[in-house]
Amino acid sequence: MPTEPTFRNFSRRITRGYVILAVALIALVVGASSAFAIIGFASTFNQSIDAAAARVQERVRDLTAQHLTLAQLAPKIIAYEPNARSRILVYDSQHRVVAGASAQLDDSQRFIAAALALRPRFVGVPGGGSIVLEPDVGDFSHSLVRYWERILPIGLIAVIIAWLAGRVITGRALRPLREVNEALGSIAEGDFTPKLLLESDSSLHELTQTYNEVAQRLNAATYEQRRHEAQMRQFIADAGHELRTPLTIFMGYLDALQSGVVQDGDGVRRVHETMLDESRKMRRIIEKLILLARLERDGDSMLDQIDLQSVAARAVDALRPLAGERLHLAADGEAVVVGDDGELYEAVKNVVENAVRYAPASAVEVRVARDGGTAVLEVADQGPGMAPIDVEHAFDRFYRGGSHGDVDGSGLGLAIAKRAVERMGGSIGLASGPDQGTTVTMRFPVQA
Repeated sequence: MPTEPTFRNFSRRITRGYVILAVALIALVVGASSAFAIIGFASTFNQSIDAAAARVQERVRDLTAQHLTLAQLAPKIIAYEPNARSRILVYDSQHRVVAGASAQLDDSQRFIAAALALRPRFVGVPGGGSIVLEPDVGDFSHSLVRYWERILPIGLIAVIIAWLAGRVITGRALRPLREVNEALGSIAEGDFTPKLLLESDSSLHELTQTYNEVAQRLNAATYEQRRHEAQMRQFIADAGHELRTPLTIFMGYLDALQSGVVQDGDGVRRVHETMLDESRKMRRIIEKLILLARLERDGDSMLDQIDLQSVAARAVDALRPLAGERLHLAADGEAVVVGDDGELYEAVKNVVENAVRYAPASAVEVRVARDGGTAVLEVADQGPGMAPIDVEHAFDRFYRGGSHGDVDGSGLGLAIAKRAVERMGGSIGLASGPDQGTTVTMRFPVQA
């Protein structure tokens, strides 16, 4: 994957940070321990050499009282004070060494002595001469070097452990990011299938959980978009099919008139009447398509309080010329719902019109009632009913069952009703069977 080098470089930077941190901690520990050791050594050394100088001075007084010469006194002083932290030198009055050897300090020892302000102590000898106690930091410097030599491999092992731990920890930390990156790459390539990432062993649990939710929602949205696109393609194909028949008839009659095939007055009149009927049919289809397209858009409804009984009465009155005395309205209590009056009217009118057209020999009952907090509107007939396959697809656009016979229709009425009812937060259902009539039931939440 193109972004893998980025993760690799990021992992290296984090691992390098672990190593640098380990080196810094080791250096801090070594430096701090060495500083404490040096400071402690300086404190005890100064106290020790001061005490040694006092003892040497006391010894000089004792030996001087015995009337010993400087040459006789010097070996006794050195043998009496074998202090490992200082070297004793005895000088005569001419500053010549009578006894003892000066310490040969290397550069590091001189640096330590100077840094700790370690200076020699002087003791005077009566009759001329002096005794010098020089600082001896050899043993301490050797101990300090041995400490550093031992801590170095330990520090190296610690750095290697830090490097290995950094790689492991970084790998575990970046694994969810790699998985998310791979999943997003799949989405970028057009694969919208959600890839549920590992959550139980992830150090970024919230990130993976959020991605899983986004992936599922994106997949659902993509599925819904594809479904709408498929419906739109089917809608356009069905609309073209429904409009093609009347338009073909219309153009055929125009060609007949233009070519002079029909010339007598009765024939021309019948042609005009047929063309007018087909024009009305196309107009009805187009109007219903426009209405259905408007219902598919969100946010266009004019919400208001609506008396369901009043809407049902208006729809019944509008279809009375078509149905005659077969159409009946019954209401049981008031039912006020919230929605768009025009959309609700179209829904009720389309359902009642379907019942009137497809059950021409049956009475059609329109009933409005209350069922607790729900308003119910039923449109029932005792017509030929519908086959199970037709019931299943009754609310599909342009679907017309096999039992419709020669009855004109667009197959949009129930689709319009379903969408209008759902926009009001209601539901619509259909119950039917062969020779059992058909009942369409619409339910709406009642406005308090």
